[in-house]
This record gives sequence, structure tokens and C-alpha cells, in this order.
Amino acid sequence: MELSIIKGILNYQFGNKVGDKIIEKYKEKIKIEKSKKTRRIRRIYIGDKLFGTIEPTTGFIILTFYGGQIIKEFLEFPKYRIVVKDEAVKFIKEGKSVFNKFVENLDESILPRDIVLIVDKNDNLLAVGESLLSGKEIKDFKVGVAAKVKNV
Repeated sequence: MELSIIKGILNYQFGNKVGDKIIEKYKEKIKIEKSKKTRRIRRIYIGDKLFGTIEPTTGFIILTFYGGQIIKEFLEFPKYRIVVKDEAVKFIKEGKSVFNKFVENLDESILPRDIVLIVDKNDNLLAVGESLLSGKEIKDFKVGVAAKVKNV
């Protein structure tokens, strides 16, 4: 039952049947932690590593860095990615926000509050973040914050 909920969330959140593919590949390793009080799903583990946490207000999964690595396997470039310039890499790895002027490339279909993969130009995962603007706005604006880093 819980696996179908997680599959549904991942399919909705990332499209491309990502949930189906992850459940198929990691079915035996997925562990779910529920709230003792509400019995709702709180955290998802793959093996003994935290994959992500369910955001109670949106119902979306906030990925850990490990979760981002797994999701990245199943998404074609540049889906849900923000590619940063070389000079920003050091700051992203320190957990600093991604500024519009350092964005080199991105998925233009990103919406505000989407969970995004922040990568370098070689598609190496640097961090998982939350977009503050749409993909089009990030591309058009030269000032301001594009995404807040959640997990490095």
C-alpha cells in the first residue's frame, strides 16, 4: 500500500514514470517510517540511507543528496536540473543558494517550489535544492536567487 503511494508521488513530482522505475529497481530495499501520531509516511529509506522526507504541506518528497543521485539516474538531461557555472560550484558545495547569474543551463519547465538537482556542466550532482522561481524566470533574470540548497 505505502509503496504505491510513494510511486504515485514520485510519478507526479518528477514525471517520466520515475516512481515505477525506482520501485521496480529498489522494491526489496525500501523502508518506510511513519509518524507515530498520524500514521502518515514521514521518511523513505533505500537500504539504510535516507532517500527523502515527505513535506507535510505539499505532499512532495524532499530528497536527500542520496535521493538526488538515485532520481538523477532515471531523468534524462536536463530534466529537473539547474546547471551552474564553474565559479559557483565551490559555494554550492558549501550549501549556499544558487543565484540566477550563475545558472548556465536548466530545465525550463521547472516551477517555483520544485525539488531540483543542482549539477555542474558535466552533470555531476552538487546538491539538491528547491527552486524559488520558474525555469523561464531563472533564465530571464540576472539578479536574485534561483534555488535554495536543501541537501549537499
